[in-house]
Amino acid sequence: MNEIKIVLRMFVPRQKLIKSIEEESDFFFEKLEELGDHFLRNFYSQVICCTIGDVYDFCGYVHSKHNIFYKQLRSLDRFSRRAIYKLTGMYHTIHYLASGTYKGRDPLDMLEGFRQIFALNEQECKAFSTFAGMYCQCDAQFEAEFSRYAAEKIFGRDGVNPSALAYVNYYFINSFQQFIAANQSYVA
Repeated sequence: MNEIKIVLRMFVPRQKLIKSIEEESDFFFEKLEELGDHFLRNFYSQVICCTIGDVYDFCGYVHSKHNIFYKQLRSLDRFSRRAIYKLTGMYHTIHYLASGTYKGRDPLDMLEGFRQIFALNEQECKAFSTFAGMYCQCDAQFEAEFSRYAAEKIFGRDGVNPSALAYVNYYFINSFQQFIAANQSYVA
């Protein structure tokens, strides 16, 4: 019985921290209400919801020596927690636009919607342009550079070891695959 209590005590602080990341979604859901485009509102609502699920999966339940999300959870401040949402939204938007499934609509509308919802500053807008350009030019360095940038923005440090960087990359790739699998209507 004492073993169960010890295990539960270990998870309570982690669950509170994960809950604080989930609560950051309220900021983005409020921004969604300001958006007039019904498709974009639904699309980014799903991005935010999927990010919440990803946070639970990657921050709370996958204990691995390479899972930087699990190891650095306690060091995430409000800026870092919001960066998870922004960067996941950025990654999804770049991949979605590049897939060509945003047919019959102006991609600039999607970019503007993304900028509004995720409250991008000038530096983040430049980063988005840089990464979108890299991806569209089939630059093999896109994944590595995006992961490096994300690790810096989320965890506040550059020079993350290669295995942790690979885990950050895995987070974004898996997140987008899960997003598309759960939202087939966006690619039909």
